[in-house]
Amino acid sequence: MKKGLLGILVLSAGFTSSAYAVTATTFGSFSGQEEPTTLYTPSTGTFTSDSFDNMTSPGSGVFRFHLRFNPETWDGDRNTTSTDRQRAEVKGLGPTQKTNETYEYSHQWKISRGGSGSFWHVFQLKATDGDNAAPLITDSIKLDTAAVVQYCSGTQQGLTAARHYTIVVGEFTTTNVRVKVSKTGAGEVKASINGDAMAGVSGIDVYRPNATQYRPKWGSYRSVNVNAPYGDDTVEQRAVMANKK
Repeated sequence: MKKGLLGILVLSAGFTSSAYAVTATTFGSFSGQEEPTTLYTPSTGTFTSDSFDNMTSPGSGVFRFHLRFNPETWDGDRNTTSTDRQRAEVKGLGPTQKTNETYEYSHQWKISRGGSGSFWHVFQLKATDGDNAAPLITDSIKLDTAAVVQYCSGTQQGLTAARHYTIVVGEFTTTNVRVKVSKTGAGEVKASINGDAMAGVSGIDVYRPNATQYRPKWGSYRSVNVNAPYGDDTVEQRAVMANKK
């Protein structure tokens, strides 16, 4: 570990960190990778092993997540037998977020296709303990030109929008999501889009039941079925950062 003149630490794990932020430079920056290793064939209900590399890094700090789909066969969800979703994600960047802490999670991202089925997330904040099935926060594609930052707090069912915004297929959008975790009504879910002012909701509960720690995930995670509006689609991410405030 070496400390430069500007107080920036260069860590052997593959990321750079200041007193406030951790920025991913390689896949080694993240604590884990979740890549599909099977293909699903719905006509026979069978899975086959697959060695296609869905997650690549064409340059420092650039990450591409490629999911393949056609109605006859599609990439699965890691090595599970889930038939209704597919995933290529990285998880964990720096310390986990804890209750009453405020973090900002930023990324520049672009997609090769718009539209979605029931969900398509390019970012998630999920609990690592307690009720960790549903995500606490998502940054999600909704339509060809629309995305939304959402939250699912406490015992609520489904996701609630904190900020809607527009996107352009094939062009990078910078999304910076601010999250304060709170069980006492002091929480916050806001986002800045392409450097504009933070907007969203505050003064609310933001937590998953019985959870004490949360970690970010970036990539491409979406619902799927034989009628899904997909093809072979790429989500590219860069300038991926976790920033404790």
